[in-house]
Amino acid sequence: MPTAREDEIKAFTGGTVHIIKSLVSIDKPEHPPLRMLTQGWFMPKNLSRLQGAMDASAETALERLAGSGGECDFAQDIALEYPLRVIMAAMGIPSGDYPKMLKLTQELFSPEDPDVSADGKTQEEVTAGIINTFLEFHAYFTALTADRKANPRDDLASLIANAEIDGQPIGEAEQLGYYIIVATAGHDTTSFSLSEAIWHLAQHPDLFAELKANPGEMSKKIVEEAIRLASPVRHFLRTATEDIRIGDKQFHEGDTLMLWFPSGSRDEAVFDDPDTFNPHRDMSTRHASFGHGAHICLGMHLARQENAAFLARMAERVKSIELTGEPEFNHSHFVGGIKHLPVKIELE
Repeated sequence: MPTAREDEIKAFTGGTVHIIKSLVSIDKPEHPPLRMLTQGWFMPKNLSRLQGAMDASAETALERLAGSGGECDFAQDIALEYPLRVIMAAMGIPSGDYPKMLKLTQELFSPEDPDVSADGKTQEEVTAGIINTFLEFHAYFTALTADRKANPRDDLASLIANAEIDGQPIGEAEQLGYYIIVATAGHDTTSFSLSEAIWHLAQHPDLFAELKANPGEMSKKIVEEAIRLASPVRHFLRTATEDIRIGDKQFHEGDTLMLWFPSGSRDEAVFDDPDTFNPHRDMSTRHASFGHGAHICLGMHLARQENAAFLARMAERVKSIELTGEPEFNHSHFVGGIKHLPVKIELE
């Protein structure tokens, strides 16, 4: 981020550039017990509870597609809201608040995209907008916490609101960070990956035919390859904790490193023909799109299951997909992907 923005955010937070204290930006000893609060919730064996929400959301999307006559902006009309409905249902957020969560997520992740913020804004105005977005999140989730403490339910919001570590409630900053990271990262990244999959399927009718013939197996392969190529989380910054040499580069303790995930997921030393969409490639070597190690994406199994469920359902209802224009990508170096994808989809 621009240096001036760093300074303004540090002034707002009291010294850190992390306006949100979340799992993304903390290490042990704080990180492991915080992550464990919900890790079991996001494991594959427990995600069956969300299958109904996935099926319902996919059906809603396909009915909307049918009502449009088949021509639509897939990224905006279908992909944007499909995973949003799933993660909001998991959190227990009322459906009437979904548009607000979508708006705040885009303002947080893509504050300089012209579709999100008016052109011509100064850096000071963009920074003020980021801070205001944080304050809106704070107000919303503070009210949600009070409700779930008084009326706990079987949802993620109740788990976070009433979470304890070693018998003590987690702090307000940790609680707020948890809400925000689940509510935001739980849909924007998944929608970008889904649009990536449809973009390539529209260009490769043979692969779409394979999906229709074998939706159970092919949906998973297509989703994994789309996630590899999309790499919706573009980067995280990390700080070297000791002097280390990587390849021909020397890093020193305290140096800041940018982990550029799209580069890792397209590493020609690891993947054959890395820029080609090939769902049949050997994926035993994991791509970098979900990160690695202690901070590997908490929701990676959910993302895979959501998009595979959509593609499998789509394979039953859709006869063909064709592009009617070029994709347009959002303006963000942090979380990004296809924001407009004009297509014509013929239903069975």
